[in-house]
Amino acid sequence: MPKLSSKKAQFFILTTVVIVGVFYSLSKSIDPYTFVDTSDAAYGEEILFFDNVRDKSIKTVRISNPGELLSNLEEYKNFIEEVASNRGYNLVFYYTNTTDSVKINMVLTSQKYSLRANFTIPRP
Repeated sequence: MPKLSSKKAQFFILTTVVIVGVFYSLSKSIDPYTFVDTSDAAYGEEILFFDNVRDKSIKTVRISNPGELLSNLEEYKNFIEEVASNRGYNLVFYYTNTTDSVKINMVLTSQKYSLRANFTIPRP
């Protein structure tokens, strides 16, 4: 009986080595250009961040009570400038409050982009 189990172990080891060899050969023969390049998704991160800042600034003005609008905008400004700085961007966010609207001027600069936006949000 000991010889039979020894042959089973040898067969198992030989089969494992052959399977590993086949997978290794296949991995070397596959062209590396057939893999999907996901780096393009991260390429436009500044644009996505800039659009989010714009959308959330509009939402901040729309949902703020008139008495809390200035403090909410100042808190939002400080928050987004800190987040932009942590990501390696330089964000300048100015706002001007009038009786019927809020004017916002944003400039985002990074190594790849320089984005600007000027828009007016009517106050509720």
